[in-house]
Amino acid sequence: MNAKRALGGLVVFLCAVIASAQDFGVVLNQSSVISNGDEFYGTLEYTGTVMPWLAVPLGEKGDLYLSGGVTAELANEEWKPVPELYRFEFSYEPAPGLHLDLGRLFWQEPLQLAATGLFDGLALSADLGKTRLSIGAFYTGLLNKRNAYIVMNSEDLTDYHDRDVYFASRRLVYGVSWEIPALFNTGSDLAVSVFGQYDLNDSNTVDIHTQYAETKLILPFLDDWNAEFGGILGVQETEDADPGISFAGAAHLVWLLPSAAEDRIRFGGAFSSGAWNDTITAFLPINTVAQGKVLRPRLSGLALAEAEYAARLHNTLSAEISAAYLFRTDSFTYTDSELDAASRSPLLGGEIYGGLTWAPLTDLAFTLGGGVFFPTLGRAFRSDAGRKYRGSLGMILSL
Repeated sequence: MNAKRALGGLVVFLCAVIASAQDFGVVLNQSSVISNGDEFYGTLEYTGTVMPWLAVPLGEKGDLYLSGGVTAELANEEWKPVPELYRFEFSYEPAPGLHLDLGRLFWQEPLQLAATGLFDGLALSADLGKTRLSIGAFYTGLLNKRNAYIVMNSEDLTDYHDRDVYFASRRLVYGVSWEIPALFNTGSDLAVSVFGQYDLNDSNTVDIHTQYAETKLILPFLDDWNAEFGGILGVQETEDADPGISFAGAAHLVWLLPSAAEDRIRFGGAFSSGAWNDTITAFLPINTVAQGKVLRPRLSGLALAEAEYAARLHNTLSAEISAAYLFRTDSFTYTDSELDAASRSPLLGGEIYGGLTWAPLTDLAFTLGGGVFFPTLGRAFRSDAGRKYRGSLGMILSL
């Protein structure tokens, strides 16, 4: 009886929310990927998502946003429906300049090298004069593992490749950041952040906790140029070893060309420490943020140099082309079945990628992209290692 009452109450609540919604709709997202770089999920992957959403005002100071849906996945010639709550956010402004968000929220650290995506929890931000202070605390164990992509040890990796496991690794994530949007009354932006995660898994392996300190600076110069650079210092703690120190950094120059095509050139790179000794360890991000567009490794024991050109060819058509070269900073962290076990060379190889985005309507967009990674441009893979390729085709329709 109690279960029936609870279910009835939930139905009444949802009906009331839907009835009071001032804005709602449905997003259809279709994506196909063909590649030879993921032996676990096969050469062809398809995901088709139906995502209804609604936004509800809650008085003068509150708002509610809810989106969820079902994704049909095709991997290794098997179809599987995957239901998911995508975003559930309650926003409240108790005082001017003070914002509170609860639910499934989008959160990321400033450099977007170690943590970015949806997290369950709360976030509080306060405008302090010309600066902003943000605090967040989150739990990851209710997220879909395919979207969260939290792989911090061997057990996480096993669960990620087990299609019967739905939830992501259970971890408590926190973050505190201080942003200065106009440093010294210029166009420069400075962000300082401290964040980390605590392992909450009932693990058969050793629990690992990580803490990070980060700084990011954006510096405009010469009218059309921007310099972006920053670094992260990490500390890894395990039960059976002394704390290890790791680090990562990124630097990019962006040139906004003064042309009708609104084109830009971006070049730079990123670097992360490897497992060098008992003190300096491989940098370990909280969730995988792909580096490169074909090989797509996480920034752990790796470095890359990249260049990209993007332009608007038409009011509805944009294009990009990029090239990158990837290195490994140790001989152990990055793994691939075609690596040469006898090689200690840091040179992995290079890749080239191109993409098109066509948006004929404001609520309809098509994407097409593809590229190739060439292991023969490096010395870390076996001589018989084949090229790796990746192509994608997508469509997003908002109704």
